[in-house]
Amino acid sequence: MNTEPELGVDIGALSARLRFNPEDGCIWLERERMLLVHLSAYAAFRKELIEAVGQEAAKRMLMRMGHAGGSSDGALARRARPESDMLTNFLAGPRLHAIEGMVVVEPVAHSFDPATNFQAGEWIWRNSIEVEAHLKEHGLSKEPVCWSAIGYATGYTSVFMGRPILYREVECRAMGHAQCRIVGKPAELWEDGARDDLQNGLCLSEPWNSDTDHWERTAGVAAPALEWSDGRLLGMSPNFVSTMDLIGKVAPTDAPVLLVGEAGVGKKSSARALHRLSKRARQPFVHFSCSVASGDALDAELFGLEKGALAGAAVSRNGRVERANGGTLFLEDVHCLDARAQAKLLRVLQAGEVERLGGGQPRPVKLRVIAASTPRLMAAVRDGCFREDLYYKLSAFPIRLAPLRERRSDIPLLLKHFVTEFAGRHDKRIRSVAQSAIAFLLTYEFPGNIAELESMIERAVILAPDAGTIDLSHLSSPLDQDSPRFFSVSRAGRLSMGGTEEPAATDGTPSLDRLLDGNFSLETFENEIIARAVERASGNLSAAARELGMTRPQLAYRFRKSRGVEEDEARDAF
Repeated sequence: MNTEPELGVDIGALSARLRFNPEDGCIWLERERMLLVHLSAYAAFRKELIEAVGQEAAKRMLMRMGHAGGSSDGALARRARPESDMLTNFLAGPRLHAIEGMVVVEPVAHSFDPATNFQAGEWIWRNSIEVEAHLKEHGLSKEPVCWSAIGYATGYTSVFMGRPILYREVECRAMGHAQCRIVGKPAELWEDGARDDLQNGLCLSEPWNSDTDHWERTAGVAAPALEWSDGRLLGMSPNFVSTMDLIGKVAPTDAPVLLVGEAGVGKKSSARALHRLSKRARQPFVHFSCSVASGDALDAELFGLEKGALAGAAVSRNGRVERANGGTLFLEDVHCLDARAQAKLLRVLQAGEVERLGGGQPRPVKLRVIAASTPRLMAAVRDGCFREDLYYKLSAFPIRLAPLRERRSDIPLLLKHFVTEFAGRHDKRIRSVAQSAIAFLLTYEFPGNIAELESMIERAVILAPDAGTIDLSHLSSPLDQDSPRFFSVSRAGRLSMGGTEEPAATDGTPSLDRLLDGNFSLETFENEIIARAVERASGNLSAAARELGMTRPQLAYRFRKSRGVEEDEARDAF
């Protein structure tokens, strides 16, 4: 059996890209959400699929499934380690196949030329999950059965090399052979052509172009060409698609809409999408934040003002309601309206008329009202602070906007958009996003939702070097020290918290060896851990000393020394 160096890929480095986030029920392989499936369940599904549609149709479906996964991993491998040579990156594919539990891959012969995008090779497959599934339900086969694995190999290699590379299984353990063996080469070099495989659904007609948009590869998919896409309204997650479906259904009507969601989820963008998709799209869209004023000032801003109604009111003026006549009025933070404003707004909705401050003659208006609030609105109704009749009038069609933590699969699309936008705005060129940064974004809770992501990416673009990479350090803020909560796979194959390596032995020798093999400075490490302990203790040296397991004088001496203070000065000071 070939040893790991023959593949030239560090299994630990690839395993670190696999992250488990049990709090959200998600498993991530970099930016791709993964799924663990029981072999018995997969075998039962495979059997039922074959019985339902026939073996040839089932084969096509499973090959397409594998092709999709291989294409995704091919994109991951190309960007995984930009400092490595192309061959090293390519050989990540067999390792990824093993990490995902499909097969163990051993190279027999391999030809690789990145200059001409040529790749051909012969490989041995061991422990194929498809062979086990087939033997479990069907016994020995007359033909190869590693259908999805073949689709994976073809998809991975074609995407990575930028040309159609076709793999075929020439030996299979399910047929009685000692092992599975596959052969791959450019599709045009197969003597019988690739037409049969094209009929099986393998997409060999769109080669990978190394000059294509890097951010499409980061996201894994192109931004969807949807009429509501405007930066904050980007996504393909079930939550997002469901929300946009509701917006599409209610937009052509005049029904009032209530948007409810946490701060930063995109309520204003959703309101604008509603307006754009409505029959009032050519009419005004007027936005008003109900939290900016109260009393007479709120009354005047929202409903208008007659001359002389207030001190200094030399002329009459329209309020936001009248300015939105014929169009759409968007009321943000509607739960902040006081009792008087609530009564006048109810009159607008019920009677279609508005009364200015200081004027007794109501004015007719015809407009659509879209209101937005945080979940506090329902509490205000229960507490009697917000009129129940107004609430039911505004919520004729309520839409809940999911927080970003419930639609993590949309983060790559938003990441692409914001990096592109801010790179252009700040005249920067960003080449890529580091794996550690992507891992953080996919596991961070985002209490500020899309607004927080937007600010985070703008800061990262500014801090990142021109034509460089956005790293994890560029995302962090000195005002927010939250850390991602996730599990990753250690080199020993165990789950470890926060991406840290779990030592393989209780004495910690492997961890110490990795430190000593790297560019490690004991003095720097001691200074940093002391500074961090003092910071965690808010400057309390006694508390920091207890955390470090030393006395306060010992810590005081080391702390002063780390800051460049001489020993005698430190002794005098403490």
